[in-house]
Amino acid sequence: MAKTLSKTAKTKRTKGKQPPKKQPGAAAAASGRFPTGLLWWGILSLFMAVAAFPILMNRLTEDLSLSSAHLAPLAVWCGTTILAFWFSRPRIFSGDRPFVVLTLFLFGLGIVEQLRLETFHATWHLWRAYAPMLAGAAGFLFCLRFLKAHHFERLLALKPMEGMLWCAIMGVLGLLFCFGRSYRGGMFLPGQINPTELIKLLTVLLGATVLTRLNTSLSRTCCFLPMPPLTALIQLAFFWGAPLLGVVMVRDLGLVLILCLTYVTLLTVLTRNPLWLLFGLGGAAAAGFAVCSISAHTATRFAIWQNPFADPLGKGYQILQSLCAMNAGGMTGTGLNQGMPGAVPIVTSDFVYAAIAEEWGLIGCALLFCLYTLWLQRIFRIGAQSERLPLKLTAAGIGAVLGVQIILNVGGVTKALPMTGITLPFLSHGGFSLLTVFLLCGVAVALSKQE
Repeated sequence: MAKTLSKTAKTKRTKGKQPPKKQPGAAAAASGRFPTGLLWWGILSLFMAVAAFPILMNRLTEDLSLSSAHLAPLAVWCGTTILAFWFSRPRIFSGDRPFVVLTLFLFGLGIVEQLRLETFHATWHLWRAYAPMLAGAAGFLFCLRFLKAHHFERLLALKPMEGMLWCAIMGVLGLLFCFGRSYRGGMFLPGQINPTELIKLLTVLLGATVLTRLNTSLSRTCCFLPMPPLTALIQLAFFWGAPLLGVVMVRDLGLVLILCLTYVTLLTVLTRNPLWLLFGLGGAAAAGFAVCSISAHTATRFAIWQNPFADPLGKGYQILQSLCAMNAGGMTGTGLNQGMPGAVPIVTSDFVYAAIAEEWGLIGCALLFCLYTLWLQRIFRIGAQSERLPLKLTAAGIGAVLGVQIILNVGGVTKALPMTGITLPFLSHGGFSLLTVFLLCGVAVALSKQE
């Protein structure tokens, strides 16, 4: 009897003691890994040194000097990377560290390519050459350090949030209508500022709030066909259709396709009904033809896509030069500093993929696609692991925006799709485009820190 009472007392004492909580990174430290991220910091530093060295040496060979236009971008990347790894230490960071690593890798890759194209050297004296980069990096670091998933959950749950986001989108479009000027078929504010890039982020957040509220209505089916009530369709047309119509009016074909395919992705994730995807693709095609009918520039792009040899020295010159550059690159490429990317018009932004294909070759482009695929996979993984529907939709929308952007850019450069003027994330030189990509990545890394 005494032995039984003794065992019972020991059992109670054992149950009363709670095991100590494991701190993030404790397992990594115990297994001999690098809990502070020194391994990844060393790999990224080695990559940047190897990639930037030929460019800097070529510059020294030409005039025996290095200007701030060559050193400042590398300093921005180095400072951003050091702060990012300090903020993402396993002891204090519970989010997706591989996504942070891949984001910094792509950011560095873009800086190396733009140094090769001497973009910063040509625009160093202009504020818009560095302001978007610094603002975007600061926004990404702020989200990485201070924001978490529950912050966005509370933000999206606010009652006036739907109206505020919708008004912000319509306000950006209103600015373009009132003060915008036509340039290369699109609408820009003075100074060639394109604020419509911010509509991508606003659309993702608006879609997450509206579709979460309409979840039950939009999920109704009849014989596997989506059969939402009329009131839900009217609300969807207001919150999605009105901004889409505004984008059609400003003749931005690329943004039209991004908005359509993003909402299609969100509806498919929400209802798990692939028929929404089919309906959305049809809607995207209809919206694209609508832009074509009201924009002569867009109609010309479609004509060039069908037959660029009809005007090889005029409208078709850009795409033909791009195809020649990719053909010259072959399988292994001509090598860094060995190609002639300047022969392709607007190579620093819309056609940066042509410069990459020429000097890196097909193998380098395949590695780039692998990098992009891993990057997007981490974003969708963040959404899949989210237990809250608004957060799941937000992550899915971010992945859809960036994925469609990559497809449209590469498809346009390779003539697989009509050229839409969409930039390649992180690799293209672009003000608000780079800022928006950074902010989208910042939101994604904040969503990965779920408690």
